[in-house]
Amino acid sequence: MRWLAKILVSSSLVSSLLAARPAAAAGIIHVVQPGENLFRIGLAYGIGWQAIMQANGLYSTNIYVGESLIIPVAAGVGADPGNAAPPAPTPAPQPTAPAPIPDPSSNQGSYIIQRGDTLWQIAQRYGVSVGQLMAANNITSPNLIYFGLTLTIPSPGSPSAAPQGKVLSVSGRAQALPLDCESRSAVDFAGYFGVSISELDFLGKLPESDDPDAGFVGNAHGALGQVPPNDYGVHAGPVAALLRAYGVQARAATGLTWDDVQAEIDANRPVMVWVVSQVGYGTPQQYTAASTGHTTTVVPFEHTVMVIGYGPGTVTILDGGSAYLRSQAQFLASWGALNDMAVLGGP
Repeated sequence: MRWLAKILVSSSLVSSLLAARPAAAAGIIHVVQPGENLFRIGLAYGIGWQAIMQANGLYSTNIYVGESLIIPVAAGVGADPGNAAPPAPTPAPQPTAPAPIPDPSSNQGSYIIQRGDTLWQIAQRYGVSVGQLMAANNITSPNLIYFGLTLTIPSPGSPSAAPQGKVLSVSGRAQALPLDCESRSAVDFAGYFGVSISELDFLGKLPESDDPDAGFVGNAHGALGQVPPNDYGVHAGPVAALLRAYGVQARAATGLTWDDVQAEIDANRPVMVWVVSQVGYGTPQQYTAASTGHTTTVVPFEHTVMVIGYGPGTVTILDGGSAYLRSQAQFLASWGALNDMAVLGGP
């Protein structure tokens, strides 16, 4: 079984390290959520975890829930953190009383974002979608919010609250290892259907092979961006088979269409899909496994996410513990790189 080594740091050492941090670079503030790590936070913003460490003066990868991190993307996602001049140190913010929360039954008013809030949580509280909140507040990404921001909660009659499609309530967590996204997505998929599975147990029970259609290729601790026979991951067939062994109704499929995905969402079933990185663009390659002689399509930065909703021209993605939107066109291009591969639930 591929286990992630854990480093325990005493509270006194953490305090001393925090006290010794230099001034951080300018950027977006991200409040660390349960289950997150620097690797997954970096993926969410399209930058390397090393850039986050540099921007925050971190001396180790240890972070804690509730910690505010500078994300050095003020000049655009993926901006070079070295180009931002460090600001002068500012006094630590003092605790403030929680902002009053409007009556959720009214579905209107405003809300001041508190530490630890996400758009997903706020949308669930007020019975609106993430897309509706984003439209009402001119937000381009659900991750680009910050403590103290005042959000407008759309009223039932406003254009931003008009029917926008459908979004399922699905819980997810950040993946534990760099290349075990398939296991993380699979156990979150199973959890939605009421079956609890350990991420690392699932990973350990996947067959191993140099053929991703037959088993997991390489080491889950490996580097990102490789293709078989190097460290890579696994495709839908072995994942669906193992889910069924755990008692989850699951089937692997390729060559699906957007109508197939939308029908699953309409039937209250999320869809686990194979895409490129964070639903970006990539160039597929043909690969023939030495052990099986089987030829399959692979792509650098192969990744899995769940489609949990849709709106007019948009797709709602759950990527580990982060939810975000992509245009339908971008999603279809990314999904198509691996032949529109998915794991579906139900009969």
